[in-house]
Amino acid sequence: MITAAAFVPSTPLLVPEAASGAAGELAAVREASIAALSAALSAALGTAPQRVVIVGATSRVIGTPEPHGIATYRSGTGSLRGFGVGLDVPLDPSAPGAQPLSLASTVGAWLLAQTGWAGERLAVELDPTSDDASLDAAGAVLADGVPTVLLVVADGSAARTEKAPASLHPEAAAFDESVAKALASGDPAQLAALDASIATAVTAGGRPAWRAAAAALQGTAYAAELLADDAPYGVGYVVARWTR
Repeated sequence: MITAAAFVPSTPLLVPEAASGAAGELAAVREASIAALSAALSAALGTAPQRVVIVGATSRVIGTPEPHGIATYRSGTGSLRGFGVGLDVPLDPSAPGAQPLSLASTVGAWLLAQTGWAGERLAVELDPTSDDASLDAAGAVLADGVPTVLLVVADGSAARTEKAPASLHPEAAAFDESVAKALASGDPAQLAALDASIATAVTAGGRPAWRAAAAALQGTAYAAELLADDAPYGVGYVVARWTR
């Protein structure tokens, strides 16, 4: 059973050491991300969560694993050394493990550490080339079993400005607006309906994670709050929390 969900960006800049001179510029998004996860963990309405599942897509950014299908990990260690920061982040501090984690899982594990979460945690890493049927199946499994909070780590477009990682794309802002509306709605169907072809065109790496999360969350209406919606470097960063 999914008790709540927090949606946060996958940027390493959420970690102050990685942000360096931009730490202040990302402060609002960072604070919103921690607040979203904290609210999700405490909003169980009598059903305390027993685990947190981090959901994110793997990436080809230096320092993170190559896509390898859909995989689930209970331990492992993410690293920000590929971003010039000598910081390793274990998924489970009590059993770090040698399995390298994706950037999304690393950011998620860092956020869990900020909230002091001491319970069970899993990392679900999605190959961004997975089709919707595979993403739906991966997400649906997460709704079974123990009370669970989803931590969905995903970015919007990377093409909001000429200086963005993917340069400027005319549909980027509109796509990010559709993401913000879906996350503000609390409606899993709106989240599932985000257009895959447009997401690819505007280099929105978060779409697989949102699709899988929608499958896990389907069948329930959620109270939603949009906590941040910004694109400081031409990349869409959206933060929201959903509670039953």
